[in-house]
Amino acid sequence: MYLIRNVLISLTEEIDLTKALAKKLNIPQRNIRKIIPLRKSLDARKKNKLKYNFTLKAEIDFNLKYNHEVQKYKKPQEYIQSINKITDAHPFIIGSGPAGLFAALALVEKGFQPFIFERGDKIENRIKKVSEFWDNGTLDPESNAQFGEGGAGTFSDGKLTTRKNDVYTDRVAEYLIKFGADQNITYEALPHLGTDGLRKIILNIRNFLQQKNCKFYWNNKLENIVVEKNKVRSVLIKKEIYSPEIVILALGNSPRDTIEILSEIIHIENKPFAVGFRIEHKQDYLNDTFYGSQTDLNISGPATYRLTAQADNRGIYSFCMCPGGFVIGTASEENSVVTNGMSFANRESKFGNSAVVVTVNDRDYGKHRLAGLDFQRKIEKQCFTSSHPYFAPTQPAANFMKSLASGKRYETSYRPGTYDFDLNSIYPDDITNALKIGLKTFDKRAAGFIENGIFIAAETRTSSPVSIIRDHRTYSTKNVINLFPVGEGSGHAGGIMSSAVDGYKCGLTFYNSEK
Repeated sequence: MYLIRNVLISLTEEIDLTKALAKKLNIPQRNIRKIIPLRKSLDARKKNKLKYNFTLKAEIDFNLKYNHEVQKYKKPQEYIQSINKITDAHPFIIGSGPAGLFAALALVEKGFQPFIFERGDKIENRIKKVSEFWDNGTLDPESNAQFGEGGAGTFSDGKLTTRKNDVYTDRVAEYLIKFGADQNITYEALPHLGTDGLRKIILNIRNFLQQKNCKFYWNNKLENIVVEKNKVRSVLIKKEIYSPEIVILALGNSPRDTIEILSEIIHIENKPFAVGFRIEHKQDYLNDTFYGSQTDLNISGPATYRLTAQADNRGIYSFCMCPGGFVIGTASEENSVVTNGMSFANRESKFGNSAVVVTVNDRDYGKHRLAGLDFQRKIEKQCFTSSHPYFAPTQPAANFMKSLASGKRYETSYRPGTYDFDLNSIYPDDITNALKIGLKTFDKRAAGFIENGIFIAAETRTSSPVSIIRDHRTYSTKNVINLFPVGEGSGHAGGIMSSAVDGYKCGLTFYNSEK
């Protein structure tokens, strides 16, 4: 079995992998026995001449010479060991985002029936509260776009990108397909469910887990953990005291009150992340600029992009690009403004948006373990105005470059609304200057990127600002052996897919010592 990279097919051609592979390798088609696509990306380096780029696994009756594009296929191997013995059939999971749900699925595979505690609502009620926030600026700090069933990803673009492909990533993808995702998520470079597609899958996962006698506890917030002799003795959840044998922490990156409690109990360090703004363009501009006016968007889909730059030892980059999407309010604390990108499966919005962010570290916010968290909170509160609660400060990118507030209102997709503000005052000067250098670089690569862009503040939660130190084999924290931090909130994952994989792998480490 061979692994072959860079098999190119024009967007205007019919996709015939056998024909394309035979042409690349200069061999007869009859010698190709079997083809399995491993990755499909869109090469848009030449506008109006886009190509699909495939990586394939192929069984070929021909002796090929190995090179950087043709290699022997190596089947991914399992490496997680079942080394955590427990007897309780009902391990506790705190959080019902991707990490928590997939930890539960792995535990069910092992014969357990986990109890899942979530501070927010189940999806049906959560959607109503988030809509109320977007419509009227009425925030529920316990159930919002960050907290609730499915985690923050429920209100997002529903991307399933991951930089690591192994046997566990494949299993998570198989589960997602089982619960409603399209088969193409196994090989698309930028697999996309949309917020509507993801919600259906989460509901199906919930129903499956309940059929396996797992229990969900909605509106049940973790309030305290008592540790004795390096073990969790009890947890306080919604004023009820429990004594679980193990606790899996699948918190997500936003429950700051919980992280503050944990920082007094377990070893937490601050870690680098990135901050900046959302930039929104008309999708028509993006389509013409990145794909070309002659590209058939019915085939390619709306244009996406990824841009990078460097300035003063900082990375500046676009992040979480949402073609045909919306900029949404994702605050989880009162009197603060946070943004993110979201789209539906059809990606039919006339706007496209992306985060434009700069890397930050302890030179920006200090050495204290929660300094990054405090830095995020300060920026988010700076963006809030009591005269227009939860409206987002907004500025044309061209005016940002000149430090000019226009006083005008600009059409954006953000709700509940926006107000004009000079965003140069949001971040320290070196971060602001890095953003401007990055924008100039982006504009050279995509003419009109600045002139056509509207900045919406603030983008602060690109990843967790803390890392919970854990054992790489057992997944437990270093000083509390029955506490298992997973997912984005632990600092060991980022995004829907990597968080799901991290939770799933943690769940596989357990086995029932009485069976």
